[in-house]
Amino acid sequence: MKNTATRLRSLCAALAALVILLALAVPAFAADGFADLYYRMNDSAEVLTGDEDSELETSLEELSVRQSFDVVVATIDSLEDEGYTSMEEYADDLYDYCQFGYGENRDGVLLVVSIGDRKWHISTCGYGITAFTDAGIQYLGEQMTSDMADGDYAAAFRTFIQWTDAYVTAAREGHPYDVDNMPKEPFSIVYLGVALVIGLITALIVTGVMKSRLKSVAPQRDATSYVRQGSMKLTNQRDLYLYREVHRTERPKESSSSDSGGSSTHTSSSGSTHGGGGGSF
Repeated sequence: MKNTATRLRSLCAALAALVILLALAVPAFAADGFADLYYRMNDSAEVLTGDEDSELETSLEELSVRQSFDVVVATIDSLEDEGYTSMEEYADDLYDYCQFGYGENRDGVLLVVSIGDRKWHISTCGYGITAFTDAGIQYLGEQMTSDMADGDYAAAFRTFIQWTDAYVTAAREGHPYDVDNMPKEPFSIVYLGVALVIGLITALIVTGVMKSRLKSVAPQRDATSYVRQGSMKLTNQRDLYLYREVHRTERPKESSSSDSGGSSTHTSSSGSTHGGGGGSF
């Protein structure tokens, strides 16, 4: 029987006694900058095997410590079971209630997946708001949703972990992924080979068809056989303007909030500042 099914519930229940302290004081952190007593892979919905759970917990731990940036994943059966109607509110409250995050600013990111609602949400805090812009979150969601739709949640979470590592690294190098700096899709040499083969076949077909239509054509020494005497008669003359210059200036486009880039933020029920975004699958 899996030992992770009740991790999140039992953990957060144990922390209930600390709610008053959390409201009055800054949480105490362990020597390594993380709060004590929590797992990073919380599979309450039991969508992972035991081996997958252990593998992902290890990967999340390694990434969090190496980047000094807390990375957490949680699954739930449904929002209704948790007493919530909003993925954003639940993800933010879970982040705050369980004291996720690294250091005084509680730098980190939390991915919550509601299996019954078929929804996902990413909550960011501290440096996570810088590393995960609104556009970057939506791009990351697109990389995960196909696996989640197929029920392969382990693959989706691996993708989340890999991209989180890349997002944090890019942000610390001074160019977080955003509307004007999205990740580039890898180019495969296979695509180039396929394109060349298709182009060659198409060219051969077209030239073959054109050649088949030239059966009545034979080489000529000059062009006299194509000219008929007296066939050229000039009966009218006029001037035609063949060209004109037109100068156009493009009208500036009105930019929407979604095109402006950056991270939008909001305040959770506990008063903390969060960024984030989500979608369905």
